[in-house]
Amino acid sequence: MLLVVATTGLGNEARSWLDRMSHAAKEQNYQGVLIYGAPERWETMAINHAVYDDTEYEKLVHLTGERREVIRRGHAISCSHPGDHAVRVNPTSSNPLNTELWRDLGDLESWYRLSLAGEERIAGRMTQIVRVLPRDQYRFGYDLWLDRDTALLLRSDLVRHDGVVLERLQFANVAIGIEMAKSEFEPDYEGHHLARHNHAEVSPVAATNAWQPGWVPSGFAPVNRGQSHGRHLATLMYTDGLAAFSVFVDRLSNPEQSRTLRQQWGATAAIVHDVLGDDGSYRITVVGEVPMQTAEKIAASVSVPALLTLQEES
Repeated sequence: MLLVVATTGLGNEARSWLDRMSHAAKEQNYQGVLIYGAPERWETMAINHAVYDDTEYEKLVHLTGERREVIRRGHAISCSHPGDHAVRVNPTSSNPLNTELWRDLGDLESWYRLSLAGEERIAGRMTQIVRVLPRDQYRFGYDLWLDRDTALLLRSDLVRHDGVVLERLQFANVAIGIEMAKSEFEPDYEGHHLARHNHAEVSPVAATNAWQPGWVPSGFAPVNRGQSHGRHLATLMYTDGLAAFSVFVDRLSNPEQSRTLRQQWGATAAIVHDVLGDDGSYRITVVGEVPMQTAEKIAASVSVPALLTLQEES
């Protein structure tokens, strides 16, 4: 009985750390250099984050490869890239910290086992390690290093079921709680072409009878569902509070373009699966940080919605 009580207490404490983490990433002022990626490819990014009058300001500058820059002021985003084209980014994926996904961690303990796993020094600061292990085979686990003073995420390892680290992000240096002038969030216009757009806050949405998977792992809920979004017929995103995947639907104008793709890059799985409807062929693409078997099962469950067929027949 004492062991059960102690284990439950540690789980509750771990959940408390994760709740603090979700607030710290959005409410703290911080500045640092972040290294992230997998053994095959590492990226380096400078991050500035501050809050002015309850509005988040964020500036991300890629330090490897071509200079890319993403600036966010509340829901307004500016993206810059060298050359003659503008780059638009998914706000939930432009920042590798994925802070937009942490607004509601929900019933996380139903899908993960949470525990504390000691302390370690990261980027010159002491951290509390929180271990997040999946309760099923449909998602990965995480080891999270949270700043002892603020709970800001300083390192994250995305871990396969056999313990292999698939992806890591870690601050090489970081300053927390500092004052930053708004001028530090101005874009660098020289040599860059800018694209500006707004995005809505990530939030759960109700399911519809339009394009959607027939199966997703328990705990994954749709956010920011979009039909006829941009160049895609449908764009859907799902998250369980930590992991996320996206589903894209496109119409194939030429049935001979039909193809199947199965690819894994570190923690990211990508599946291309074509389906045939009464009015032609459609391409289903699933991309996300989930196991390959999960992405395959999701893609196979997407079918042409009955509502679409009825509308086109009427």
